[in-house]
Amino acid sequence: MSSVGPVPMPVVLILVCAVIAMAVARLWPRRKDGMPLPSAPSMVLDMLLVGLLCGRISFVALNFALYREAPWSILQIADGGYHLVVVLVAGSAWGLWRVRPWRALRAPVLGAALAGVLLWAGGSQLLSAWQERQMPLPVLQVADLQGGRVDLQQFRGKPLVLNLWATWCGPCRREMPVLAAAQQAHADVQFVFLNQGETLEEVQGFVARERLLHNVLLDDDAAASTVLGVQAYPSTLFFDAEGRLRELHLGELTAAGLEHKLRRLR
Repeated sequence: MSSVGPVPMPVVLILVCAVIAMAVARLWPRRKDGMPLPSAPSMVLDMLLVGLLCGRISFVALNFALYREAPWSILQIADGGYHLVVVLVAGSAWGLWRVRPWRALRAPVLGAALAGVLLWAGGSQLLSAWQERQMPLPVLQVADLQGGRVDLQQFRGKPLVLNLWATWCGPCRREMPVLAAAQQAHADVQFVFLNQGETLEEVQGFVARERLLHNVLLDDDAAASTVLGVQAYPSTLFFDAEGRLRELHLGELTAAGLEHKLRRLR
């Protein structure tokens, strides 16, 4: 499973862990001394939001050269551009500062936040292992633009970026220049643009007009989407040289987000 409806599984995992952490903060036993206390679950949520904001700002700052050409993409927060260490440090610092005046809230808020982080870390490892095992590079015959047959397994041996797309998909078209530039810049990584469910004539006409992509293949019955459990386009899958799935991104990629994923693929 790659998503719950349109929501990617890593996002679902974060939401579930946040809800659990907030529930732990609410149910944590604490001494009542008659003084009104702020909401512990709200503090836990604030820690998450502050951490994500700081993690995003630090990522954008360090990769600003890649955002300069398309500044609007800074707001595209689903591209995966966050620094995890900054998220954890900033969230923890905010929590420690926020609970200073209320001793009774220190254990509930900080303990619940720690529980949420540990659940997320364990869940991320399990999800990654499950996807690696259940979603390997498909054994699938597809077609090239000359009508020849191509086996996806022939792309084993080097890291592979497999992009599932369609000509009618606006976000697919918007991200193509980003993927095409990365294809030119990273000769050590294979890029395959696997069209889903369209005819040879439709794809040939699009490729001829755009003049962007190389290594375009046709999956006329969208078998790859079915095998991989992908429900939305664009979807970009990152496989290592052995054909193991290392990362799955649903939705449009920014240049900075793509570079970040390529660094982790090697």
